[in-house]
Amino acid sequence: MSSLGTNLIQVIKDKEFQAVTKDLTEVVIDSNIAEGLLKDVPLLSTIIGTFNTVTNIKDKLFLKKILTFLYELKSISENKIEEQINKIEEDLKYRTKVGEKLLFIIDKCEDTDKASLTGLLFKWFLEKKIDYDQFITGTNIIEKTPLPDLMFFIENDVEELELDNGGSEFVSYGLMEIRVTKPNIKVGDEKYYGDKYIPSDNEILADRLEITDFEIVASISWIGQILRENLCKE
Repeated sequence: MSSLGTNLIQVIKDKEFQAVTKDLTEVVIDSNIAEGLLKDVPLLSTIIGTFNTVTNIKDKLFLKKILTFLYELKSISENKIEEQINKIEEDLKYRTKVGEKLLFIIDKCEDTDKASLTGLLFKWFLEKKIDYDQFITGTNIIEKTPLPDLMFFIENDVEELELDNGGSEFVSYGLMEIRVTKPNIKVGDEKYYGDKYIPSDNEILADRLEITDFEIVASISWIGQILRENLCKE
C-alpha cells in the first residue's frame, strides 16, 4: 500500500497527468482503453498494470475508483498540486503520507460515485478552498452517509429539519447538528414553600421560570455547509 501510495502522488504531480486525464471519460474508465490512453504517464501505467495482473473483482473496482478520483483533478495546475501536497508531507502532525491516506480513503468509497465526490473534495483542497483537516473530515462523512441521503443534502437547500423527519439521521452522519431554537422565558409568581422549608435562591428561580415555545431541531453543521458549497457547484 505504501509504494502504491507513493506512485499515486507521483502520478498526480506528473506534468503529463493533466493532459492525459482530460481524455478520461466514464466510458474509458469502464474499459481497457484506459491502459493504452494512459501509457504516457508511466507511473500510472504501473498502477494499472498492478491491477491488471489479477482477476479479483474487488481489485478491479478499486482501480476504477482510483481512475474516477484522478479524473476529478484534471483542471488543477501542476504548481498548486506540488505546493499543497508538499505542505502536508512536511507537516509532522500528519504521520500517514498523503498518497497512502488517499488510497485508504478511496478504498473505503463504496462506489465510483463516492470516489468522484472525494476527488472533487480533494480538488478543492488543492485549490486552497478548504484545508487538509476539512478534507479528511469531509471524506469521513462521504464514506458513512448513504449516497441517496448525501445527494439529497447536497442538492437541496435544507438548513433545518425536525429530528423525527430525517433530521436525526443527518445528525448521525455529521451533516447536521442539534440546535435548540430560542425559547420564550418568563418569570412567574413566587411559590409558597410553607413555614418549615427555606429554599435556596436557585430553587426559587427554577420554580418561577417558565420556558415555552422552543424546539429541538437538526441544523446544518459547519462541515455540512462546506460539503454543500463545494460539491453542489460541480
